Amino acid sequence: MRFNPDATVWVAKQRILCTLNQSLKDVLNYGLFQPASNGRDGKFLDEERTIREYPQPISKGVPCLEFRYKSRVYRQPNVDEKQIAKLHTK
Repeated sequence: MRFNPDATVWVAKQRILCTLNQSLKDVLNYGLFQPASNGRDGKFLDEERTIREYPQPISKGVPCLEFRYKSRVYRQPNVDEKQIAKLHTK
């Protein structure tokens, strides 16, 4: 699927959601993800910015983005699951 580089990430996300045949639970937690490349970590694109603001690596041919469910990733190797559960409860 091609996107207008001057369109916001939100507009691109809406186009993807309109083309899907299945209804997704919690659709607002899906987003466009730029995979890691050239020593940079992968990241979700900010929905208020334009697609042009995110340079795509051309060395691999056609640039690509992934449509993924957003989940929090912790980088600390020894993460205490109970402590995280306390942080994410009301």
